[in-house]
Formats: sequence, C-alpha cells, structure tokens
Amino acid sequence: MRESSPPARGDGSEVDLSVDPACPAWAKRAERRSGGTLAGVTLAEWRSRTRRGLGLEAERTLIATGHQTLLWHPGILVKYLLADAVATQHGFAQAHLVVDQHAGDFGGLDVPVTNPRGGGGLAVRRVTFTRPRAGVPMGHHPAFTPLPLPRGLSAASPSVASGVTRIHAAVDSARDSRDAAMQMASALETLMRPWLGARPAVTATQLGQTELARTLLSEMTRDPWACAAAYNEAVREHPEGGIRPLLVRDDYVELPLWRIDANDRRIRAYDSDVERWQETGAPTLMPRALFMTALLRLGMCDLFVHGTGGALYDQAMERWLDRWLGLTPAPVVVATANMRLPFDAGSDQDPPNVPAAVAAAHRHWHDPEPGSMRPGPVKAKLLAAVAATERRTPARRAAFRRLHETLAELRAKHADALTRSAARATTAKRTEADLVIAARRDWAFPLYPPEMIDALAAEVRRRVEVDVDETCQASCSV
Repeated sequence: MRESSPPARGDGSEVDLSVDPACPAWAKRAERRSGGTLAGVTLAEWRSRTRRGLGLEAERTLIATGHQTLLWHPGILVKYLLADAVATQHGFAQAHLVVDQHAGDFGGLDVPVTNPRGGGGLAVRRVTFTRPRAGVPMGHHPAFTPLPLPRGLSAASPSVASGVTRIHAAVDSARDSRDAAMQMASALETLMRPWLGARPAVTATQLGQTELARTLLSEMTRDPWACAAAYNEAVREHPEGGIRPLLVRDDYVELPLWRIDANDRRIRAYDSDVERWQETGAPTLMPRALFMTALLRLGMCDLFVHGTGGALYDQAMERWLDRWLGLTPAPVVVATANMRLPFDAGSDQDPPNVPAAVAAAHRHWHDPEPGSMRPGPVKAKLLAAVAATERRTPARRAAFRRLHETLAELRAKHADALTRSAARATTAKRTEADLVIAARRDWAFPLYPPEMIDALAAEVRRRVEVDVDETCQASCSV
C-alpha cells in the first residue's frame, strides 16, 4: 500500500510526499527483522555483535537510512525526516550510513541564478568548493577548506542566496574532519539540525571491517563461483536496479567489492584480492552497493528507509542473499518527495512551441513582406527573374543581387515586425529554458525556503502519528 500527496505548488502549502507502505504500523514492520543463520550463528546474534562493534545500541529496535554525503535534495532529506519521526514516535534507536566509497563529484552544487545575459529569466551556475580527484572515493579524499563563494552570484531568490551561504559555512566548519566523506556528513548534520536530531554515523568502510563482513567474505572465497552465480542471476532478474553482473572466469571471479589501488582509486576486486586481504590485510577493500546494503540490513538495523532508486536495486540484493545463503535482510520502507523552488516560471505552465516560434522568425527574416503568402509577391517575382536567367552569367548575378537588395529594403521597411518576430522566438526559448530550470526537483535542500521544509517535515510527522486501528494492522502487508 502506497500513499502520496498532491504535487507541491512551490509555496510550501502542498507537499508531494510518497511513502510505501503507507500504513504506519512501523513497530510491527520492524519486528520482522532479518532471518536465518550464518556460520552457525543466528542473525539476531549477528545484529547484536555488529551493533556493539559499531558502537550502536544493541537492545532497542534500530531504524536506519543512508546516502552518499552529497548536498541532498528534499527527496533524499525526506528519508532522514521519516526515520527520525518513526524513531521519536516508537522509541527506536537511530543510525545513518555514510557511503564513503562514493567516487563521483562531491565538490560543489548547482545554484539557480538570474540570467547573466540580461533580460530576466533563470540560469544555472555551478559553485565549486573543491575539485575531487577522479575515481577516488570520498573516504580517501582529505577534508578540505572550501573555495570562496564566487562574487556576483546573482542567486535567483533570497532563500537560494542564504542557502548557499549556509552550505559554505557548514562545509567550512567541518574542515577538520578525518576525510571528505565525514566532512560532508558533518556539514549535512548541521544543515538538517532545524528539523532533525543527531544520530550516530557509520561508514561503509566501517561496515566492511565488521566480524559479519569478514564472515561473509569467507563465504565468498570458499566458493566464489557460487556467490557470483547467485548474484548474477539476481541482478538479471531485476534489471531495473541497473546493477552490472560480476565477471566470472574459470580461474578468477569478480566479487562485489572495490579494491583501492596505489593512487587511491577504486577498481573492481576479485577473489584473489579478498584472499590476499584475508592473509595480509592488504589491499584496502570497500563494499559495493549490494554488499554494503546486505551488511546494513543483516547486521546494523531492524528497519531501513530507502529512496526509490535504492529500493529498486536492493530487490536484487534480497534475491542474491536468499539464493546464495538463504538469508532474509531487515525490511524496508520507501520514501521520496518532490519539491520545486518557488520561481515565477511555474512548472505547471504549458511549455512554448519553440520550433514554431524560431521557424516563424526565420521565415519572416527571409521573406519580410506582410501577408500569409510565402514567398510574398515581390520576392516571388524576383525569384522568377533569377530562375529565368542562365546560370553562371552576369545577368544571373545581377538578378540575384537585385533580389538581396530588395530583401534588405523590405527588412528596413518592416523592421518593427521583424523585431517582434525575433523577440517572440527569443522569449519562447528563454521561457522554455526557465521552465526546465523551474521544474527541477534536485536543488540542495538548504536552497529552499525554510517554510517549505517545515511543511515537508510536518507532513512526515502527520503520516507517522496516525493511529493504526486493528483493521489496518490485520490487513496491511507489513
């Protein structure tokens, strides 16, 4: 069962929030927990061991969420709002996962600005805080002092201007963190503080160093072909998750881990890499997506809040664990939200017909006579005169010159109409570009007016605080 709200109008009065399942029987859902045994130990015991090893509460039900420590949009923020609201309502413990093996561009953000070319309208400017090395995980980047904000940013609204300043200050205040991943995690904690309490952070690297991880790695190297076969069957059954199958050969097998090379870049790991790590502690290994969420949902939490993308690929993880080891991970709730910045160029406006406007301006320039006939009578007569002359002759060149001289005179005569036609094409293109920018939902959440995030947080709390009657508990597939 899934519940969603109507789309936000951009003024914070409506919230487009989706939670699946919609029934708020959170405590009952969390009781399902993960199931099975691994190496003769129940998953209940593995949860206790893993949490104690990570410094998390081992006794209370624990709800978790996680993401790459990028500057999240509200669709990611809502996962944290939901986890916090559920924990508050039911007395659960909390934790969040810092995906420190992420190797994409984390060093800046897109900012909507007023069009620097004048004439109003919107544009997008990239604000850079640091320049990451390509292919290097965030956990292997040192923390940094952010570059100064550019002068004359021309933020598109007051909330955008103040949000950029707050983001820069939060990133700068965390510059003494142990690495860039934890720096950005700390900055995000600061930026979320008006709506959320603090929660313990666990990195993917720390998860990969637990006793549970070591045991699963031993299972992988005991029969890497069986592990990879189950993995590949699972990802083929769930192509919507976008997970690539592992490479399997007679003499080596790729496993769902990253190996960190001498230049700190992450590369795909094989069974021989894991065997060397087991013997010597080198090379450095980091879990890839499905292995990371397997560790998370087997050993760290009783309930996990996913976004829509993670929920898609984690179906493959569930199938992999079941086929490979007969294990069932902790259940999930899926949450997302759509919010757009409140620009005048509303996303509900019909887009202009840009090709038609451009084509009309083009035709008007090359045939400036008023009227619906194309070509107009003057141009038609001149074209006929050109066609009547022999090619590559002085007469042909003279007729062609008369055609263009007359067109220039007509353009001067009808200059105002031509200007209006060109302006309509320019306006159509500008409006189309503005609508594309206004429709974006992926701006960093601090750029939104605080009252919009207030409304989102209030709607999340309302969903969680709804009483669950006996009919709902009996019928809801929790």
